[in-house]
Amino acid sequence: MADERGSIVAAVLTAVLTTACGAPPPAKSTPAAKVTAGVTEASLTTITLTADATRRLGIETAAIEQRGVARTRTVGGEVTAPGAAQSTVTAPFAGTVEATIGANRIGTSVEQGAVIVRLVPLAASDRDARVEAQRALDEAEGRQTQATQRAERAARLASNGAGSRRAAEDAQGDLVVANAALKAAQERLRLASRGVNASGALALAAPISAVLQGLHVTPGQPVTSGAPLFDVVRLDSVWIRVPLFAGDIEQVDRRAQARVVALGASGSAPGTAAEPVPAPPSADAATAAVDLYYALANAGGALRPGQRVSVRLPLVAGSQSLVAPGAAILHDSYGGTWVYEARDAHVFVRRRVSVVDVVGPLAVLDRGPLAGTRVVTTGAAELFGTEFGVGK
Repeated sequence: MADERGSIVAAVLTAVLTTACGAPPPAKSTPAAKVTAGVTEASLTTITLTADATRRLGIETAAIEQRGVARTRTVGGEVTAPGAAQSTVTAPFAGTVEATIGANRIGTSVEQGAVIVRLVPLAASDRDARVEAQRALDEAEGRQTQATQRAERAARLASNGAGSRRAAEDAQGDLVVANAALKAAQERLRLASRGVNASGALALAAPISAVLQGLHVTPGQPVTSGAPLFDVVRLDSVWIRVPLFAGDIEQVDRRAQARVVALGASGSAPGTAAEPVPAPPSADAATAAVDLYYALANAGGALRPGQRVSVRLPLVAGSQSLVAPGAAILHDSYGGTWVYEARDAHVFVRRRVSVVDVVGPLAVLDRGPLAGTRVVTTGAAELFGTEFGVGK
């Protein structure tokens, strides 16, 4: 106990001696910041106009509403050729390219039946094919002649009683088989010579009316059987591939039309309606994206495969949303969004809102004045200028 009292006395003596020696007391801490004349959003500028100023500005108001709207989500899409719209023509036999008529027409439309490539078959293979087909035909004709004579003789013997009816029936069956073999040999010879003109070249034409997308050969080039010669693709209708995050797929109404808008178009641009199509399922594991496909008419050829576009996807209908006229929304230099609430005919207060979507002429709000509040539509920009010193 005595030791504790001694320690206290020593501490007091030390403090007294320090003060007596003129040491300054410890300084008070200074605040890091000082806010004066703070303004809250509840006390934003109120503009009061005269009746004449209200008339000159042409102020008009509309009410904020709580209602159901067909919301959309805008994402990126890619123009692709429709399924089965592309056709590749290959060489039916080994040969040499005689001419490429479509060399100067790549990227342009070609009509069905327009000759694109002429292919000359290799002399040896062409001659051998036709010789073999002719030999098979000669053999078939010989067997058919023998079968005919045998059937006639068996029929006569059977009618005279010198031969059996069974033998006549067997001979008649052999004749049927011989006739079928003859017909097949004739068809084989016809196919061996099909499409070859007097110079020996086969004209290969566009199978459909489409755009000549690629030409893979040049005149004088030898090709093997099955080698690709040229590609055509139909683009009077295109597909729009829309990669969408897999976690958002259930929010999209996949049975409803989407709207396709060109990149750089305004948010109010109507776009073009595109129908959902049941394309083969595809996804990208690296980006966790699932592909949706929409069909779009492209009669003028304005859209090209690989082109990027904006797509407004319709969302599944949900609860009602707070909406305001799009004309009432103002944007400041920092990206903030505002409206002017009309307190009465000549008094207006700026209020902050949070816009999450734009549906036609309406802005969908995540935060803002209550439903029923009247906001300025016509004249809102003039009020904004009046508040900041550049108005009328």
